Amino acid sequence: MKRHHTLSLLTILAGSLLFAGCQTQPSTLTFTPPAPVASMAVNQSAVVFVTVRDSRPQSEVSSYVADGRLVKLSAMPSVSELFQQVQQQDLISKGFRIGHAQNANVSVTVDVNQFYANVEQGNLRYNLDSKVQVTVHAQSAKGHFSKNINASRTYSGAFSAKNPEIQRVLGETFNEVVRSIYQDREVANAITTLATP
Repeated sequence: MKRHHTLSLLTILAGSLLFAGCQTQPSTLTFTPPAPVASMAVNQSAVVFVTVRDSRPQSEVSSYVADGRLVKLSAMPSVSELFQQVQQQDLISKGFRIGHAQNANVSVTVDVNQFYANVEQGNLRYNLDSKVQVTVHAQSAKGHFSKNINASRTYSGAFSAKNPEIQRVLGETFNEVVRSIYQDREVANAITTLATP
């Protein structure tokens, strides 16, 4: 009886380990945008309303095949929320005030055109191609200004790509775009011009 009990416990343990080994990876990648460095104030009087449009052709940020199953990865926070945070942080660091549509004298819209890591799996190697591309629009009654900001990365590794590799490559690409937004002066100058009565 005792031997039967021990065998049952071993069977349960083996089954648990097997189940744990088959569990899928999380289907979300978490991104944390870097904070802007302190910047010189450009314009204290402009009140800016910021919106983000997700214009990507697909909702996921990457996908790959694992164990014969298609795994689709999404971003946490969402891509729209990420760029809302980035754009508002950038404008505040440059001395602009963030307002509502009713009291703003300039509207800034960020179109997210691409935020994706393409994965090609081979038998012994994988290739990752990531691209993040946004267009920042500034608009007021005086006119309109647009600027494209993008970055891309490629990476190859042994065997098959998993979430950590995709996270790293796509995260580096995203951070490069964020740094470009923070370092850019053209959008800020356009907002200043468009906000002038």
